[in-house]
Amino acid sequence: MLKIWIEQIKNKPDHYGVDYWKYNVSGNILELYVQKEYLEHEHEYRKAVISIGKVLQALRHKLTDKGHQYHIQTFPNLDNSALIAAVRILSKSPDNNSITGPDSDITIQDEKLLQVSLESFARANQLTLHEIKSSDLSDVVIPAPDSNLNWFALCANNNNPFIWLRVGYWQEYMSCLETRLQTGLLVVTDTTICSNRLILCSSVSNRFVQLLLGIPKEVTAG
Repeated sequence: MLKIWIEQIKNKPDHYGVDYWKYNVSGNILELYVQKEYLEHEHEYRKAVISIGKVLQALRHKLTDKGHQYHIQTFPNLDNSALIAAVRILSKSPDNNSITGPDSDITIQDEKLLQVSLESFARANQLTLHEIKSSDLSDVVIPAPDSNLNWFALCANNNNPFIWLRVGYWQEYMSCLETRLQTGLLVVTDTTICSNRLILCSSVSNRFVQLLLGIPKEVTAG
C-alpha cells in the first residue's frame, strides 16, 4: 500500500520535487531520503527537505482517510543527513473508519476561513503567518504582482531542517485547500528569497522568512 501511494505521488514530479528524493519500502515501513547529489549544498538540501515534507503531509492525509494508525519518525538517524523520515503503518483503526486528528486535512467550505485555517496550521507546526505591506516587497521580485492581493510571510524563529520539513507540511496543506477552493493564491517560493531570508526583518520581527503568500483580498479575513 505504501509503495502504491508513493508511486502515485511520484506521478506529480513538479509538485512534489521528485528529483530531490528517493524512497525505500520494506514491509510496512517507508523511508524517505534526500538524493546524495543534494546533500552538500544547503539551498538544494533545503528544497529537498521541503519536498519530503510535502510528501509526508500527503501520506498523512491518505493514511488518515483510510483509517490507518501510523507513526512518522523524522530525522531518525542524525548521523545520516540523507534519511529524513520513516513512516510505519501500525494497524487499522478498530472501527475501520477514518481517523481525525491534528494532522488530518480539515474540510473548509467557506473560503473566508482560508486565512484562519492557514494561520492555525502554521502555529501547529511552529510557524507563523504574518501579514506584510506591499512596500515591504520592494526588494523582492514578485511574479505577476497584483494589487488585489494581500501579502503574508510564512516565518519561523529558526532556520534548520526541522523547520524546513514543517514548511513542506504547511505548503502541502495550503495546496490541498487551494485545489478545493480555487481562490487564486499566489505563492512566492524559496528561489526568490533564498539570498536574504531576513529581507523583511523589520516587518516580521527578525524571524526567518520561509516563503511569501498572496491571498486575494476578497477572501482574506478581517
